[in-house]
Amino acid sequence: MHLPKIALAALLLPLPAAAQDDLLAELVKTSPALAVAEEEAKAARADLWAARGSRLPQLRVEAQAGTLEETFRINGVPGELSATRDPAGATATLEQTVFASGRIGGAIGAAKAQASGAELQYNAARQDLILAGVTAIADVVLARAVLSERRDNEAVIRSRLDESTARRTAGLATRTDVRQSEARVALASAERIAAEGQLAQAEARFERVFGKAAPSTLAIPKASAPLPSDLQSAVDRALTSNPDLAASVAGRKAAEQAVRSERGALLPQVSVRGTASYAENERFGIELGEAEQFAVTLNGRWDIFRGGSGYASTRAAKRRARGADERVRDTRRIVREQTVAAWTGLITARAAAQAREAQVLAARLSAEGVAAEFSSGRRTRLDVLDADREETLAEVGLLTTRRDLAIAEFALLRAVGGL
Repeated sequence: MHLPKIALAALLLPLPAAAQDDLLAELVKTSPALAVAEEEAKAARADLWAARGSRLPQLRVEAQAGTLEETFRINGVPGELSATRDPAGATATLEQTVFASGRIGGAIGAAKAQASGAELQYNAARQDLILAGVTAIADVVLARAVLSERRDNEAVIRSRLDESTARRTAGLATRTDVRQSEARVALASAERIAAEGQLAQAEARFERVFGKAAPSTLAIPKASAPLPSDLQSAVDRALTSNPDLAASVAGRKAAEQAVRSERGALLPQVSVRGTASYAENERFGIELGEAEQFAVTLNGRWDIFRGGSGYASTRAAKRRARGADERVRDTRRIVREQTVAAWTGLITARAAAQAREAQVLAARLSAEGVAAEFSSGRRTRLDVLDADREETLAEVGLLTTRRDLAIAEFALLRAVGGL
């Protein structure tokens, strides 16, 4: 029994670059989960602009108009006087903060770091999505190839059963030979049914990831980015370029800047304020008139005591900064572990692929030899069935190893931030 040509080609021939790029590009463009990360990044950039606005001049305009009824009573004079007037006015205030003790600068620094972190989190989510897409593709390709192999194996075993039945009728085989063949047919049928179930599950995962059914023509994508040459290079690259680690570093910087902002809020604040106002139908004593006022003032404020809330906010910010620093240390360890695991998985998959290829060749030659020896009466029917099964298991193992090797390459690229 030989490895099915269709199944083998599906795993050994890389998907054309254009088709691979189109499929994964469509995944990146249409994924709801990635769209959420993208909106979070845009929101963080908007927060940065809002924080920068605190450093710019602030202009406020107020206006009022209405009707006012007044009643006057004068001591020593009987009766009262009533009057109605329509006062109106407007005030424009322009204020520029000139010294904020680090409050505004810290808020801008925190917002900038958060925006950078959100971009890095989007990049991490994009790479995770690509890896999930490649895995979904590989699982479908593998499941289809295994199912094809299982079907071919079942057909071969059924032919063995037909041959045993014919030989039994001719008196050249025993009833035990027939029963052994029947048992192997039942096993091959069960394995084929299991493969059908695995294919259905793989196609369901594909549809969940891509949002559509798997196309009929599909092959495992081939990693185009260069892979690290050794473990140390992989670890060094991961500690420099892994987006998860970079995002945690950005989060630490944001927490540190938040401490600066909270501490600055406890210190003096200085601003320059210019005011221009106009009012009409205003009362000056008992006379009505108009008024204009222009003023430029230097204003200082220092909230010396706010019930302890300012100091509590500063302590909370410091705690968050310490937690962010610990998170960076933990993420660095995780990234290192993931990189070592990915590298080990790649090396193992490469070695396993070579061993599986040798196993398939040996199992194929063995099956052919046992079949020839059976024809000359030197082997039993059970020997033939065992040889067929060993060849099938070797071929399925090779298919699985090919899939694992492709995933290992993409997993290593994800660990080093290269997808």
